[in-house]
Amino acid sequence: MKRANEVLVGVVVLVAVALLVAGSVWLSQASLGRTDVLHAARFRTLGGLQKGNPVLLQGVRIGRVEEITLGANNWVNVQLRLRRETRLPARPVAIIRSTTLFGDWGVDVSSRDALPDDPEVRRQLADAMRAGEDKWPGATLPDVGQLTAQAGRIASDIAVISGRVQDAFDSTSAARLRGAFLDLSRLSRQLAEITRAQQATLTRVGENIDTGTAALARSAQALQRATSRADSATSREQLQRIMTRTDSITGDIVSAASNLRTLAGTAARQQAAFDSIVSHTDSMLARLERGEGTLGRLTRDTTLYVESLETVRALRSMLTDMQRNPRKYFSFSVF
Repeated sequence: MKRANEVLVGVVVLVAVALLVAGSVWLSQASLGRTDVLHAARFRTLGGLQKGNPVLLQGVRIGRVEEITLGANNWVNVQLRLRRETRLPARPVAIIRSTTLFGDWGVDVSSRDALPDDPEVRRQLADAMRAGEDKWPGATLPDVGQLTAQAGRIASDIAVISGRVQDAFDSTSAARLRGAFLDLSRLSRQLAEITRAQQATLTRVGENIDTGTAALARSAQALQRATSRADSATSREQLQRIMTRTDSITGDIVSAASNLRTLAGTAARQQAAFDSIVSHTDSMLARLERGEGTLGRLTRDTTLYVESLETVRALRSMLTDMQRNPRKYFSFSVF
């Protein structure tokens, strides 16, 4: 009898506790139903967002994701259950982002007047606003893993570029470049000497041509005088034919002499121009050899190479530290 009473008391206590718990749950649900309000937002993609994820306003949780459905024109509609007493911005927008490094996602509510400086986010919000004003416009930020992968690719590209810069500006390359400038300077001097020698030769040729032309002119004049003297010894027709042929020959000789003189003058002018060009080239290469000007300093001063190498090393150290300690450079809120 005593044992039956104990069992009965235990059953009554369990029933009372169950009724108390059920009543508390019912009262809490009724209270939530009276104090919460639903808002809808549209997105193109959701990232890793799921039902039950938090909704945040300036880092404070104000609700949760109630429902996710697929709408028209490949839009994704998200129902947000928010506290009724929450004071929302005048023109709210919803931005899905990764809240932790472990794959947790959430929805940030902000104003259209305080959008993040991200062209992709602004493009997504503008696309959602063109679809209509019946729902909040939404955008999705990339995952932290994607950002880390992108940073890794950037670091690899910088490492490749730094390696190429180091290969291009080492001491061996600078010595080879200086040697090439010295060889070019010697070649320019040799060309100048050859030009001067050829100029003297061309001058002598021109003088010989002038002398030959003068001799031909004197011969033509002597021939003309001889033919005039022979006028009395020959008939008129024979003398006329001789004079005609003589004039023709003399004209051809004078024309040839004129052409040779013109050719000699042209050759002299071209030789002078070429000599001027070679002289300027020799002067420029001499300045490079003495270390004057930007290129001359580059061939003698290794400061640019040393500073470039130190910059590359600093970039590598910063990127390595960024990969090892991302929290030092990025701040994330974990719920």
